[in-house]
Amino acid sequence: MSLSGLVESKGVVLSDLADPACRVPLDVIDDVLLEARRISEAGAPMPLSLPLSLQLGGAVTPVALDVLAYASMSSGNLGDAIGLLCQFEPYRLGFAQCTLSEEGDDAVVTLHAQGDGAALPLQIEAAMAGWIEFGRWITGNVSHPLRIEFEHAAEAPQAHYEAFFHCPVLFERERNAVHIDRALLAHKLAASNPDVCRLMREEMQRRIERHARGEQFTVQLERAIEACLTDGAPTLERVAEAMSLEVRAFRAQASAAGTTLSAEVDAVRQRLARQYLTGGIPLADISQRLGYSEQSAFNRACVRWFGVSPGRWRAER
Repeated sequence: MSLSGLVESKGVVLSDLADPACRVPLDVIDDVLLEARRISEAGAPMPLSLPLSLQLGGAVTPVALDVLAYASMSSGNLGDAIGLLCQFEPYRLGFAQCTLSEEGDDAVVTLHAQGDGAALPLQIEAAMAGWIEFGRWITGNVSHPLRIEFEHAAEAPQAHYEAFFHCPVLFERERNAVHIDRALLAHKLAASNPDVCRLMREEMQRRIERHARGEQFTVQLERAIEACLTDGAPTLERVAEAMSLEVRAFRAQASAAGTTLSAEVDAVRQRLARQYLTGGIPLADISQRLGYSEQSAFNRACVRWFGVSPGRWRAER
C-alpha cells in the first residue's frame, strides 16, 4: 500500500492536509511515519543520507507552521519567538509540551513528550529538527545550537545527526533538549513588527480555543458512538439522541469540530477492533460488538484499515 493509500485508509482526506490547521490523530501519524521509514530504509539510502526524521524537519517552512510562524517571525527577538513556540507548540504537535530555561550561559528548550508510540522518537527528532531549521530561517542563519540531547537511542549513525544540526548530538540522555547560547535570546529579528505579532497571537489563541471546543465535542461523540454500537450501526438520529442534541445542532457542532459522524464511527470501530483483536475475542463477536450486520463487512473494514484480514492481523501479532 502506498503512503497516500495508507493515509486515506485511516479516514484522512488527503486534500485536507493542505490546510495547516488540519488535525490528524497521533496514532495515524505514528503508523504513517513507521511505514514511511520502512519505505525509506528499503530504498537502500546512500551512506551519508539523512534519517527520515531530519528530512522531515529540514523541510519545515513558514507555510507549514502557519500562524505560529508569522507570530514568531514578527516577535521582537529570538527569546520572544521561542516563548511563543513553548506556548503554542503543544497545539501544533499534539504530543508534547515545551519549556525554555536558562542554565549558565545556555538557553535550553526542552521537549516533554507524551505517549509511547513506536514512531515517537522519529516525531521528536523531526520536531526538534524543524525548530532548528525555522530558527536559522528567522535569524538569518545565526541561531546555531550548542548541542542537542535525545532521550532515546540513536536510530541512525550519529554523524548524520551532527551533519544536520552542526553541533554535538547526545543520545540516551535524561531529556530531549536544544541548547543555544543564552545571548542569542536578545537577537533582534529582521521581520519584527509588534502589530503583526499581536494580531497573529490573537488568531492563534482563537484557533486553540476552537480546537479545545472541538475536542470536547469529539470526546462526547466517541462515547455516544461506543454506546450505540451495541445495537448495530450508529445512525445520525441515535447518536444525536445519545448526546442530548437535536440533529440540526449535532450537524452544526460536528461541522465546527471539523468532523463527520461517518469518520468518527470508522475511527472508533478501528480503535476498538485493535483492542478486541489483541484481546483474543472471537471474530464473530468482534463484528457484532462493532455494529456490523455481517462478518464480511468487518473483514472488508479490516483490510481497509490494516491492509490484511482480521485473522491475519491477529496472527501476525
